[in-house]
Amino acid sequence: MDRLFCMRVFVRVVEHGAFVRAADALGVSRTTVTDAVGQLEKRLGVRLLHRTTRKLSVTDEGRSYYASCIRILDEIEESEDDLSGVQLQPRGRLRVSVPQSFFNTIFYPGLTAFMRRYSQLEVEVVLTDRAVNLVEEGIDCAIRGLEIPADSTLVARKLSPGHWLTCASPEYVRQHGMPHELDELSGHNCIRLISPSSGRPRDWQFCVGDKIVTLVPGGNLRLTSFDAAIQMAAVGAGVAQVPDGLAHAAVMEGRLLPLLSHYVAAGPPLILVYPGNRYVTAKVRVFNDFFEELFPKEGWWSDIAGVAAKLKSAALVDGAA
Repeated sequence: MDRLFCMRVFVRVVEHGAFVRAADALGVSRTTVTDAVGQLEKRLGVRLLHRTTRKLSVTDEGRSYYASCIRILDEIEESEDDLSGVQLQPRGRLRVSVPQSFFNTIFYPGLTAFMRRYSQLEVEVVLTDRAVNLVEEGIDCAIRGLEIPADSTLVARKLSPGHWLTCASPEYVRQHGMPHELDELSGHNCIRLISPSSGRPRDWQFCVGDKIVTLVPGGNLRLTSFDAAIQMAAVGAGVAQVPDGLAHAAVMEGRLLPLLSHYVAAGPPLILVYPGNRYVTAKVRVFNDFFEELFPKEGWWSDIAGVAAKLKSAALVDGAA
């Protein structure tokens, strides 16, 4: 059998989790599917799948080979599209990794519009806050809120700048007061983020003059999700420090108040990353261009700073009264 055909068959078997379902999806017999996978294993000299009467599972070698097959087949399809002139309407599967917090707040509204515009694309979104290996896991690109090291093999495209927003609900501020200086945070219950990857709590950052000051906040609530921290802060559980893009809607709706805005520190930008040693497909290009256009180039801080300025003015008026 043709090697590319065998690779396509193997990909379908992994995706459907069964030879019969893969055969139905491809419109071929189960024997053809079984033979194709067997030929690959014989050629490679490794077992790609564990087979029992009740279950089919992928071996470690099979998972690695699956990611390679996805990449190779996508690049072939992309090359054919370029030659046939259909690259203006990309097609095939686009596998994207997105942090869980981003999906719930600033990503999924845009995803709907993206899929309407590029209806021939099949989009698979991997929601995870851990650092993924794009090549090994067969992911085309990822949206991340972090800095990429200069020696990284990934290419990073900046979508929007970010800031660390310190915030609390109006009810919390009414009950506990609004901190105006950093040392006042010691008297507040602070919601801390725990890194899903390292298990360590994240320290808070502020800009004092031209220096970045790191503060270890105290509090009785720790969470592994920025989205959860925003929701808990909005219901009065305490003070949180989160990326401003994630909390922008809650601030504009009045569910959260920006605190200590005169000490705001720049946070990691929102970026799109993809492997630097891989041909940039049309589907990755249109995904990058779409969200680069969708997310504000100046970020979300100007809106939040406007709310903070109004709060300060209102406080001055109340004080004068």
